[in-house]
Amino acid sequence: MGNKRAEYYNTLAQEVFFPAYPVIANQILERSGIDHGYCLDIGSGPGHLSLSLATLSDLKVCAMDNSPAMCSIAEENIRKYRLERRVRAIFGDVNEIPLNTGSMDLVVSRGTVSFWRSLSRGLSECLRVLRPGGTACIGNGFGNARIRDEILATMRKRDPEWEVKREERSRIYSAARFQPALDYAGIREYEMVDDDSGFWVMFRKSGMQKFR
Repeated sequence: MGNKRAEYYNTLAQEVFFPAYPVIANQILERSGIDHGYCLDIGSGPGHLSLSLATLSDLKVCAMDNSPAMCSIAEENIRKYRLERRVRAIFGDVNEIPLNTGSMDLVVSRGTVSFWRSLSRGLSECLRVLRPGGTACIGNGFGNARIRDEILATMRKRDPEWEVKREERSRIYSAARFQPALDYAGIREYEMVDDDSGFWVMFRKSGMQKFR
């Protein structure tokens, strides 16, 4: 991704999507029951979900993206919000996450799965980097129906083709697409949420505990 494209996504995140990030972060924290330790945000883009997770918890967050331009912007945003001690931007791809096995308490990813080269491989890597008892929350959404509708209305005005592109990318967020990939990755125990918050898949490294 080039610098201009990365700047475009950063502008959208700040001007349009910004209200959704703290809501999504709060939902992830509540559902996982994890609010401290280490967190990996996969496909973090300009870093706004990472920043919200760090602000609302005691987590130390790795904002990972496979675009150097995005990583650079994320670093700028981290400095802007003075969260250098809590959030760091790292370059990496979900198919080969550059972190040690069992090093993360929480792994999250919002709206990036449609860009993964292999869903099963990505899920397997999420499982690998989780510590025993750690949780992954992978999915897509806007937090709630009100924020979703406001964002969609704004984006229709900005880009008439955006909703069509969104619908195409959103097709992967379904039980029918995730279940085979989860099975192939060896993830047998998981929960799915499909409501106004979006579509989310949650699983733990070992043993299934009840999600909140």
